[in-house]
Amino acid sequence: MRSYPGSHLLFVIAVSLSFLCVACPQFEEPTDDNAPSNTNQPTTNQNNHEVPEDLLCEVELEFTQAQDADTVAVAGPFNDWALDADEMDHSGNAWRHSLELEPGHHPFKYVIDGAFEADPPPFVYTHWSGDSENRNLVVDDCSRPSFDVEYIEIDDQGRVSAELQFLPGVDGDSLDADTLQITLGDLEIDADVDDHQISVDHELDDFGKFSFRARAADEEGRPTLQNPLWIPLWHEEQAFDWFDAIIYLIFTDRFRQAGSSPLGPIDGVPSIANYKGGNFPGITEAIEEDHFHELGVNALWLNPINENTNLAQSGSFDDNVYTGYHGYWTVDPLRAETRFGDIEQSGDEALHEMIEAAHDRGIRVIFDLVLNHIHEDHIYCQENPTWCEPTCVCGDQGCGWDEQTLICQFAPYLPNLNYRNHDIVERVVDDAMALIEKFDVDALRIDAAKHMEHVIMRTIRLRINELEQKGAAPFYIVGETFTGEFGHDVIMDYVADWELHGQFDFPLLYPIRRTFGQDASFEELETGLERSEDAYGETYPWHSPFLGNHDIPRFVTEMVGNDDGPFGNTQDLMADGPENSIDQQWIIDRLSMAHAFLLTIPGIPLLYYGDEIGLAGGPDPDNRRMMSWDWNANQTALLENIRELGQLRGDVPALRTGDRRELWIDHDFYAYSRDDGEGRRALIAMNKSEDQRTETVILPEDWSDSATLSDHLSAASVDAEDGEVQITLDSWQYAIFDVVE
Repeated sequence: MRSYPGSHLLFVIAVSLSFLCVACPQFEEPTDDNAPSNTNQPTTNQNNHEVPEDLLCEVELEFTQAQDADTVAVAGPFNDWALDADEMDHSGNAWRHSLELEPGHHPFKYVIDGAFEADPPPFVYTHWSGDSENRNLVVDDCSRPSFDVEYIEIDDQGRVSAELQFLPGVDGDSLDADTLQITLGDLEIDADVDDHQISVDHELDDFGKFSFRARAADEEGRPTLQNPLWIPLWHEEQAFDWFDAIIYLIFTDRFRQAGSSPLGPIDGVPSIANYKGGNFPGITEAIEEDHFHELGVNALWLNPINENTNLAQSGSFDDNVYTGYHGYWTVDPLRAETRFGDIEQSGDEALHEMIEAAHDRGIRVIFDLVLNHIHEDHIYCQENPTWCEPTCVCGDQGCGWDEQTLICQFAPYLPNLNYRNHDIVERVVDDAMALIEKFDVDALRIDAAKHMEHVIMRTIRLRINELEQKGAAPFYIVGETFTGEFGHDVIMDYVADWELHGQFDFPLLYPIRRTFGQDASFEELETGLERSEDAYGETYPWHSPFLGNHDIPRFVTEMVGNDDGPFGNTQDLMADGPENSIDQQWIIDRLSMAHAFLLTIPGIPLLYYGDEIGLAGGPDPDNRRMMSWDWNANQTALLENIRELGQLRGDVPALRTGDRRELWIDHDFYAYSRDDGEGRRALIAMNKSEDQRTETVILPEDWSDSATLSDHLSAASVDAEDGEVQITLDSWQYAIFDVVE
């Protein structure tokens, strides 16, 4: 960001808040019924348009708190943090004051009755200055025009309508109508222009994702600040809600290869830690073969897609050598990994094609953002060496994971990004938003949330909120905070309307694994589930329960107890079975019931690639084996069970959105209900004992005393009498009943 110390030429304009000061704070306390109004959106010169020298732009601040104060002032570097240099006027229900500032980001605080306010509220954009976190005032380049979005929307019939205003820059130059370009996806569409009012009315011919983009310039050739204005839209036969999602985690290099790899493995690295050739075209093939559709999966989480170092590096916890096959050693914020393309397509081209194939089938795509650290060869380090100065390595003496959580490096070659440096925040957020737009993705997974200052995640979320307020399809931002069974507080420290929507439910992972893998009781599982429900409160449905991921041993291996270590190539009992007969029914039973639980409780469930066929693996990297596509009888039987469950979750609304209530429980028998409050109800029952069980389950009081329960899985039905129903289940059988009254 350039600075402009002089003031030889002054441009000042009284502006509406919707134009130059997209950032002007309107700091209303959020309520349960009114999400925070975040008009503080940083904007950048996306086409590197040069800002005129010595430009000053007038912005108006409005502060609606401190109504009983005698004085309120504004302090920042622009007045040397003076307590009374810029006093605000009080009128109506707000304090107001105008400032003339250079375009850019300016930290500031309000001064209330002669004292600096406390830390800024979490729902506004912030700006660290030294050890102080301040509010952030973004002053746009007032020499450039801007789009003001009145609305952009798409109705159930596929009619896209929009009203935009072209707001001239400081010189007042009009819109050059010849430069106006409106596109929906790849289709350029017409717009009506009346002076500076731009109207769009277009009927779509098909379902899918159609991102709205608008470009324009004034008569002097100055492009709009939003270049382009981008609003992602979906048109679908049935409206999508993120509570409808089943997420599937893919390690691209380990999932499937199509075509020929552009680069081979790296010499001197063990095969298990080397590149194996999986790529985006391989994922595209799986999409087109309906592998995900048959599982009920409608959201794909890709491990980081960015270009990684081509070096072999030592591991964080051992002396073994690894490659960046996993994607977490990024060197470029905007380019897709070369190896994930093929000899005919770059990584970017192959990724675009993969995402288009997903969107054509209504599948959302989630990018994994690595914001905590970068590789020492990253372009940030080349351009700004001070951003990448070493700190200490997590786990070393005096640098514990918990004691130095925010500054320790995961490895000597992975410098931390210090988000108390606002230049880093600006660059990383701008690049993250550019990446989202470039590939038209739908959601984000934030890696290592607890290792970063809140400012980075809050800034990204507030930028996403701005998109949604303009009409964009809802995004989902889920975080990864690796914690223990009682780490609910640290999980919730990052979840709010202005930060993460939810997180992966690590605390619930442990009782799930013990219950279905190690014979712990259903009572223990229910206790763990209730802990999560209580701790997460209203945000509970946004969190993501899971059985396994890329950072822990595979569920099957932990259950069997045959872990031979990260490089031990632990035996895969499911894969080693006969081609045409089942010899691991006990594994199939346990994994099937675990998935039945996962897919019938509240939340946005996560499936880890390979768990649908019982893929084995010890700790990383053994838990990231190549996916098998030639399935034997064991694997096929498990896969069919999980497909059935995934499809059922999609077909039964109560399994996705209904409230949950425990109805019957002991060590080995468990029954609970889901009720969406609109007459759609389900009852789930499980028996993990070695014997058949028959139990009398009392239905909720507000259900009919004579309801009929029909099992979606076996087609058997049973009638309730006097509000009670007898449920009989064989050993390791589960039932998912549709409740008809």
